[in-house]
This record gives sequence, structure tokens and C-alpha cells, in this order.
Amino acid sequence: MEGLSGIHNMLGGLVVVAFIVVTILAAIAAAGRDLPWLRTASFIAAGLLALQYLLGLLLLGGGAQNTATHYVIGLLVIVPVALQHSAGRRLSTQSRGVALMIWSLAATFLAVIAYLTGMWRM
Repeated sequence: MEGLSGIHNMLGGLVVVAFIVVTILAAIAAAGRDLPWLRTASFIAAGLLALQYLLGLLLLGGGAQNTATHYVIGLLVIVPVALQHSAGRRLSTQSRGVALMIWSLAATFLAVIAYLTGMWRM
């Protein structure tokens, strides 16, 4: 399980970086610039998060443990990610950019906290 834990840790870093990139792109979109690949970047970040969840479940199944804070904050990341992916259907272009920026910033913030709480336990 030690190797899987290292992969989970590295992937956690990639998740954080991916959400930072999405947040920067969303801020550019919120300023009024059209970025058609923002949605793709957001899906890539969400896919990395899903893979991170899968590895976390495998670690739990193998007997690895972490703090309750790590689990709760890590799972809370899914809330702003879900809001990001539902924004395209209900909001205008300008409002969508601002909403994406806020939600991606929230996802980034939570992902950083989850990453740090996971590292403290290692």
C-alpha cells in the first residue's frame, strides 16, 4: 500500500494544480474573454478528482487511514465541482464566467486543504 499512497499523494498534487489552472482560466472568462476549452479543462480536473477518490477508496480498503478532516474536506470538493458543471445550462455567458470562477476557487481552496491534511498524516 505504500506505493499506492505515494501515487495518491502525487495525484493529489496534480488535482490541486488542475483546479488552480481552471480557476485562472475561469477568471479570464469572467473578465469577458471566450475560452471554449475552459469546460474541457474543468472536466480534466474533475476526472483527476474522480481518480483520486478511487485511489483513496483503494487505500481505505487496504487498511490505510487518515484523519476525518481529510476525508470530509476531500469529499466536499465534489460540491463546487458539481456546481461548475451545472452552470453551463442555466446562466448567461458573463454570469457563467463569474460563477465558474467562484466555484473553481472554492474547489481549489478545498483541494489544497484536503491535500495538506493528507500530507500531515503520512
